[in-house]
Amino acid sequence: MKANESASSPIPSNPLKNRGIICRKKLPPLLGVILAGLALTQIVRAQPAAAQPTFKLGDVPVSVKGSFETEFNDNINYSNHNRSSDIILRPGVILAINYKLTDINTVALQMGLSYDEYLIHRNLSSYSNFAEVSPDSQLALSIKPRDTITLTVYDSFNYSVQPNDALAVNPNTGQVITNIRALGRFMNQIGVKGEWAATTDTTFNAGFYRYDVIPQDSTYDFLRRWQYTAQAGVRRLLDPFILSVDASYTKNYYQTDLQNDSASWYIGPTLTWTMEGLVVKATVGFNDYSFQHNGTNGDTSQPSTYTGELSATNTLTNAISHTLTLTRSSSFGYVSNTVQIDRVSYKVDYKEFLLKAMTGTLLAYYEWGGDSGGNTPEHYGKYAISPSVEYLVRPGFTVYASYEFAQKSSNFGDRNYTRNQFIVGLRYDF
Repeated sequence: MKANESASSPIPSNPLKNRGIICRKKLPPLLGVILAGLALTQIVRAQPAAAQPTFKLGDVPVSVKGSFETEFNDNINYSNHNRSSDIILRPGVILAINYKLTDINTVALQMGLSYDEYLIHRNLSSYSNFAEVSPDSQLALSIKPRDTITLTVYDSFNYSVQPNDALAVNPNTGQVITNIRALGRFMNQIGVKGEWAATTDTTFNAGFYRYDVIPQDSTYDFLRRWQYTAQAGVRRLLDPFILSVDASYTKNYYQTDLQNDSASWYIGPTLTWTMEGLVVKATVGFNDYSFQHNGTNGDTSQPSTYTGELSATNTLTNAISHTLTLTRSSSFGYVSNTVQIDRVSYKVDYKEFLLKAMTGTLLAYYEWGGDSGGNTPEHYGKYAISPSVEYLVRPGFTVYASYEFAQKSSNFGDRNYTRNQFIVGLRYDF
């Protein structure tokens, strides 16, 4: 089973996770962030952004990118039991504001929105089912009290739906319900982070944030949780290597009594080695968990484990490169303390594929994962292969197409499936 959300691990600047939403009813937390961002950028008087904006709100430059996809999916419920297919229309837009308060201080707002219109199963065409706010949507204020120090206060937000991974629990019987068609969740991360360039080769960073997961449907309140994370790290240039060490500590709390609350910490180095035609990146870390036994999910484990990633990218020619990646991750589960996922993937990128302005990509992967315990733990294996192409019609206008075949085998029979997915789309920078 795929993870519910990230646990204690290297913390990216915005871990929220993917497409967008056109609201048909209120989404108060998100709306508040949007209005606050627009109000803030209207109040502040400063120089316009260097990039050419699509339009301006007063003195505020706004960039707009649009997209439109058509998808055919022969298994929208991700199960070989009662398979359903559909054609999905997916319009989307990305709004971006990057406004300079002074030469060294900026406020930025990025919002990615999209909406899924199902042509056959019309009941799925609502934001609470299959629409998302992209994971890189964020309001941020950055200031530089000194040339070598940058402080950022930010609020990252995301509304996502994961129909193929969701599990539920019957509150009366405690039975795990598989093959949930739709689970919408609003996720918000608010925090502060700082970076200090101590020397030209050494940079320190630290931060603190609160992260909330809020299911749209009260049926899934057992997944409602909040966590507090403190993190710190250092990055050092050691030509031809880049070495960084990251550490974090997390306290995680659930609203209901199904899941176990926990404390966890992570520490680990990352080494990047660049040479002619080859880039190797290796991360290895240790996740240590301490779960309470205040939940009823039946998982009494303390699943501490090593996690990491090893990737090698080789540039064969000016047009062809390929990457082999091995990963192990550990994250909070749906009805278990954690889920561990191991994955091996291979990717080939081919520039000037068939046409001068066309890029071709082939991605293949296999992953296997399992819950740490619980009343009904899941264990699965999954593989997929996906070729895709992009064609640059002209600067700012790209058309693309992709196909993916995926197959999953699980100890839950109705979570076994094969799936064919075709997507054609376009992106336009206004």
